[in-house]
Parts: sequence; structure tokens; C-alpha cells
Amino acid sequence: MRKFLILSFTILFFIGCSQQETKHLSKSKKIDPHKPMSWGHQQTIYVFADDNVWKYAEGFLRQNLERFVFTTKNEQFFEIKRAPIQNMDNFYKFNNLIFFSHLASDQPVSNYIKEIMGSRVEDDIKTNLVGMYPMENVWANDQFVLFILADNEPNLLKFNILNANQIFEEFKEKLYERISGQVYKTPVYSAGSFKEYPWELKLPKKYILYKKDNKNNFISFIARLRNSPDRYVSVYFEEMDQNDVGKEWLKKKRAELAWKYYDEDEFRKEDVRIEKFQLGKHKGWMLSGRWQNLKHTVGGAFQSFAFFDEKGKKAYLIDNSVYYPEGSKLEALIELEIISSSIVIKNNQLAQGD
Repeated sequence: MRKFLILSFTILFFIGCSQQETKHLSKSKKIDPHKPMSWGHQQTIYVFADDNVWKYAEGFLRQNLERFVFTTKNEQFFEIKRAPIQNMDNFYKFNNLIFFSHLASDQPVSNYIKEIMGSRVEDDIKTNLVGMYPMENVWANDQFVLFILADNEPNLLKFNILNANQIFEEFKEKLYERISGQVYKTPVYSAGSFKEYPWELKLPKKYILYKKDNKNNFISFIARLRNSPDRYVSVYFEEMDQNDVGKEWLKKKRAELAWKYYDEDEFRKEDVRIEKFQLGKHKGWMLSGRWQNLKHTVGGAFQSFAFFDEKGKKAYLIDNSVYYPEGSKLEALIELEIISSSIVIKNNQLAQGD
């Protein structure tokens, strides 16, 4: 492990600062030309933990990070794999890593972390008993590493349980950031492309026009690339004097639009879920689940977002649909959510063709 021990000293400066400072540093997106790019599947997380910690932490960690998304086959957000610290040379360049360590342990993982731990972090742990240190690009670019530290094993395990959602959100945020970076590597349509609408969207040009009905305030785009899911993003709006956007409005309106514009797509109530959701700056509702088309004997996954714009007195529905019988749909749904979140409402002009 001599090679890695040399590399490990690069984190002494970062992990030797306070928790607040470390979290600030974790948001840095700077690329270091002296570091390699990270590798591995962006939804796989490698975990370093001593035997007894892993024995009690694994179940909660899997339940938390391997939570399902409701698509045609209930896909996992992440996959957890335990990594042996003695083989660190083979793992330190992977893109998602978690280290569990506590000061009272003399086991290999904890000993390793204590060797590279800065004194200020050690003092911080002794004072606060626990600490979580998310860090970017520790040994490789586009890497996310989470150090979860405590003064003893019970506090470490308790932290893993009580802060489960925060741990999930840290990795989810990084996953969305990576997918967003991939999405917006390609050119997007100019704002002028949507001049006839009271909204605009940061839409990559790989999405082409699918359906357009200005009379009924509906437009849809499709991205169809070889060996990739078909992805649809649609925007609909209607005049509304007061906010009547709710669960029933969203379900009814999505059913109407899908039947009319997607050639009789439909969904069953047992195949969907509905919840409050914030899309970008807009608070509203999300309907998600499975769609089917009996006419063509096909199906897939979808998510629809609805919100009310008080200033413009309009209700909006942004619909995302994925067709890909060959494989996973989660990444495509995240891409569509990112694009949908970019919607900007322009209340200084009215849509033409109403």
C-alpha cells in the first residue's frame, strides 16, 4: 500500500480543516490537471468499513442508498459494494467512495483514516462526537468521497441511521450534477426559439420537435438516439384565475394529454404515485410511474410536474416520458427532470396562437 500512502497525503490539508470549511470545499468543481479522471459506474458506491462496523451498518446503508425509483421494474438509485482497505490502490480512483471510521478502533480502516486525519478534524470529532465530511476530487477529478467519522462505534452506527437521508442526498446531488454535465455538453436552443410561448426551456438540440399544437398550448420534443432510451419532454399550459392545481387536476390533465398527443398512452391508478414536489423554483406536484399503450402494446416510465404561476395566472404541466424496453430508464428520467427544472416563466409576453 506504499504507493497509495503517498497519494493519501494529498487530503491532509482538506480533511485537516473544520467540518464547515470541508463542506464548502466539497462544492468545488475545479479540475486538477495533475489528477486522473475518476472511473466506475456513476451509481456504484464503494464502502470502506471495518468488519464490525460493516456488520451493523450494511443493512441500513443498503436500505438507504439502494432505495428504489418507481419505473417499469423499480430501479435502484445506487448499488453498494464493500471495498477492502488492503486493496486501496485498486479503488482510490473510483468516483464514489465512503469511509467509516472511529477514534476508538484499532482496525485497518479506522487506523488508516487516523493516520491521514488532520489534528483539527480529530479535535472536532472529540468535541462533537461525530462528523460527516463530503469532499470532491480527492484523488481523481469528478470524484465524490464521504468521510463519516465518530469518537466510538455506537456513535458511528447511530449517525449512519439518523443521518441516512442526508447521506443519500449528498450522493443524489452528485449524480444529478454528473448527468447535468453530460446533458449540457451539447448545444441548446436559444431563448428566441421559444419566443411565441410564455415560457422558455434550456433544451439540448438533440431534442427535436415531436408534436406542436399552439391552439391548445401544447408542444412536445423527442430525443431518439441509437442504443439510448427514447425521451420525451412536453410543456402544456392553460389560463387559470386561481390555483386549482392539485392531485386530481394533474392526474386528469396528464391522462387527457397522453391520450391525445401520445397516441392513446394511459396509466392505471395502481401504477402511479403522486406527491408534492419543487421543480426548479416552482412548488407543485409530481405524478410518476408506469405508462402503457394497449393500441401499440408498449409501455414505459413517466413523470409529470404541475404548478401554478400566480403572476401570469396560468397552470403548467411539464411531462417526461421514457420508452426503452431494453434497459434502465432512471438516468433518462433524471435527465428529463433536469431539463424540466430549467423552465423559466416569462410573464412579460403572451403566447401567440392561444
